[in-house]
Amino acid sequence: MRRQVLFVMSLFVGLVALRTTLVRAVDEPSAKPPKPTALAQPAPSKLDIEQWITDLNASEFAKREEATRQLIDAGVVAVEPLIEVSKSSGLEVSVRITAVLRAWFTSGQEELVEAAETALEQLSESKNRSIANRSVAVLNQYALTIRQDRALAQIKLLGGTIKSAESVTPQQFAQNDSDRFFIVLGLNWQGGEEGLKHIRRLPSLSTLYVIQHPKTKKILTPNVSLEAITELKKVMPQLAIVPRGPAYLGVSPQERFGKNGCVIGVVPPGTPAAKAKLVPGDVITSIEGKAVSDFDGLIDLIAEQKPGDVIKLEILRGEENDMITLERLRLLPEPNPAKEAMEELRKRLTKEIKVTLEGW
Repeated sequence: MRRQVLFVMSLFVGLVALRTTLVRAVDEPSAKPPKPTALAQPAPSKLDIEQWITDLNASEFAKREEATRQLIDAGVVAVEPLIEVSKSSGLEVSVRITAVLRAWFTSGQEELVEAAETALEQLSESKNRSIANRSVAVLNQYALTIRQDRALAQIKLLGGTIKSAESVTPQQFAQNDSDRFFIVLGLNWQGGEEGLKHIRRLPSLSTLYVIQHPKTKKILTPNVSLEAITELKKVMPQLAIVPRGPAYLGVSPQERFGKNGCVIGVVPPGTPAAKAKLVPGDVITSIEGKAVSDFDGLIDLIAEQKPGDVIKLEILRGEENDMITLERLRLLPEPNPAKEAMEELRKRLTKEIKVTLEGW
């Protein structure tokens, strides 16, 4: 009897659950079928583009506006025809060509942005002053936004190094808002000479480092010639192009001690100097037994080394009062009674440090 009761109860519960499921299935709306995707629009024909370009100078304003919209939508296939017609375009057409290129340049679509930037650069050198002036105006308008951001991203992608000007002393850079960074085209550069176009897209750039053999003066930055660097300098006369040897230590100088050593001003984190525990205020007096006269002398001696070389530095390191005393003694006329005191102080402060150089 008990089994029969349990069976009836189990059957009842099952029927209730089934009914609930059916009710939910009826009450809940079914998933809506996906909307059909729009068919891709066919690329405009050459005749279409030619007609829209002709309509840029139509007498009806609405027709000119429609032609401008159509050319913006046409995309990169319209670049060459627009450049060609710009050679002899009047004011109205020049304004509208510039409007098309500006729309592409600010679209955020990489293909359109690159096509627009290249076209604007080409048109900025056009003999048609109307289109040239407007192209320059667009490039200048976005010089510190779209152009700079894209150029820096491409330089980094191609193996260039972008360093903040905060990691060097103020004496090395002019004091204006544009000197926020400098660029190193080191041994990992993969852009060759073609990649130098990204440097040219940074009109605010003040300093560029390239790798050069200290004796032969051959450019060691891969696939970049001295002629290409010379041409870059002509295009960007404001740009200081600074040669460096293949190895680097990673320090910036203070303006002190004249011709008796290089006083370290900044030691950026992660550099060979930082790894060797050099600190601001240290005075480098020799490298591998060769006297360091100043920062330029330091650079010349480092240029003789290769990445991976372990070099021995002699430095002066002491309390600030010791260093001030040493500098004051150095400035006294010779011969003088302080000479022995100066030599004794130098002996007490001199330390040897080994550094493993790295490549730019």
